[in-house]
Amino acid sequence: MKKYVLIIAACWLFIISAFTFQQEYILFKGKEVLLKTIPVDPRDLFRGDYVVLNYEIAQIPRKYNYEYNKTVYVSLNVDKNNVGHIRSITSHKPNNNLYLQGKIGRCNTTISFFKTGKCINYGIESYFVKEGEGRKLEQNLRNGAFVNVAIDKNGKAKVKGFKNTTDN
Repeated sequence: MKKYVLIIAACWLFIISAFTFQQEYILFKGKEVLLKTIPVDPRDLFRGDYVVLNYEIAQIPRKYNYEYNKTVYVSLNVDKNNVGHIRSITSHKPNNNLYLQGKIGRCNTTISFFKTGKCINYGIESYFVKEGEGRKLEQNLRNGAFVNVAIDKNGKAKVKGFKNTTDN
């Protein structure tokens, strides 16, 4: 019996380690891109200083009509300041482009009446910060800060940090 418990514990440890390694690998090897944010209230009383992030590239233009929960791939153009912008949105994985994988969902904020009210969730819409830094970060985001993300070859992204527009 003890042998089986040890084997199960070792398997769980391996799975957790593999997941952690994969998350860190994105940060280490992923392509870094800046994404323009849209302000959203970043406080969560139950989780502490917790920032909710919304991105310009999450807003879907009206010409795209995807159903909720549909997986999509957003090909990015990166400008001279390393800021990512939507090149195209497809339901098929792109071959050679830098892209993000996401799912269609509801928006926290819609910035233009030209948008659909649906958004793409990339899995990078929240970020924990040190205690007491949530309000400061919220103000920076309202003033036009960017989120620095690392994107791996499969379109998965992780937040690396933040960059003020005055840093460019």
